[in-house]
Amino acid sequence: MFATTAPHLRSVPLNSLISPVRSQLHSSKPTMVTDDKHTHHVVTVTDDHHPNHKHPSRYNIRRTISITIVLILILAGITALVLWLLYHPHNPKFTVVGAAVYAANTSSPDITAIQFTIVTRNPNDRVSIYYDSFTVFLSYENRPIAPPLMLPPLYHKRDSTVSMSPIWPVSSTVVNGLVADDVGVVSLRLVVTGNLRWNAGNIVKSGRKGVYVGCDVLVGLKRGMLGQVPLVRPSFCSVDI
Repeated sequence: MFATTAPHLRSVPLNSLISPVRSQLHSSKPTMVTDDKHTHHVVTVTDDHHPNHKHPSRYNIRRTISITIVLILILAGITALVLWLLYHPHNPKFTVVGAAVYAANTSSPDITAIQFTIVTRNPNDRVSIYYDSFTVFLSYENRPIAPPLMLPPLYHKRDSTVSMSPIWPVSSTVVNGLVADDVGVVSLRLVVTGNLRWNAGNIVKSGRKGVYVGCDVLVGLKRGMLGQVPLVRPSFCSVDI
């Protein structure tokens, strides 16, 4: 009879196999664990909490914040555009509609009073205008023929019309000279300067802005004529703000 001899088996502690595997769970490289006669391949396990791995919840939070900021900026831009379209003010309009020459009520007979009536219109339906100050000049061929006049502040309501009638004291000699130079038709230059502010309720308020109004006026003058004098043509003024 043949005796059967069992092959010699070396006992290996279980912990010696588990410990190397456990130590490699957070490693990014594959690991081989060996004993004297056997080689054991261990599959790499990736840890989601590794510093280089982006956490899904943090990524979603950052993405949500970015989208929210972009939406807020877009809404703010749309709101600003709508307000600008609704309240963007149009320049006021100025027109000279009348002129008159009077004998000045002074002790000097050599002074004549010249008066112009200026109509200004605010064409804005939603914006009113505050004029903080007005200074009016009268000139002939770029030379002043009267001292500048200071007018009081003016509040111009929305979609309304206001008239002003400044009166200049002018030397009678100057008036007679104008009549002689232009044979009854005199070209005068009327200039209005000042500061204004736009006001759209409590929503839009502007700072002070300079305003310059230039009006070229053709007046029919005759020697010795007093009272209303005709305008040869309507005088529409240029407005710069």
